Amino acid sequence: MSEPFQVRIKGDSMWPTFHDGDFLTFAPLNDSTQIEEGIVVLAQHPLKKDVLVVKRIQSVESNGRLFLVGDQPDPLGSEDSHNFGSVHRSAIVGYLVQ
Repeated sequence: MSEPFQVRIKGDSMWPTFHDGDFLTFAPLNDSTQIEEGIVVLAQHPLKKDVLVVKRIQSVESNGRLFLVGDQPDPLGSEDSHNFGSVHRSAIVGYLVQ
């Protein structure tokens, strides 16, 4: 199993929960990792190959896809599943370690 790793927040899409410049620790997913609504994940952006995004799982759809959202209250303040649609579980790189 891989070790937890740190990621630096860039931007305000997860404000007010996390701020630009914050460091967060993520653990890699494995087959037994529970994916559920409300957890914060690091995911591969589905439309931008070299971009990772930090988002919260808003819902787990019946087909196993995840609807990811930023915490930013401004609807234009986060590029998330409202823009790029739901993502497959395989797009998740890690989950936030509390």
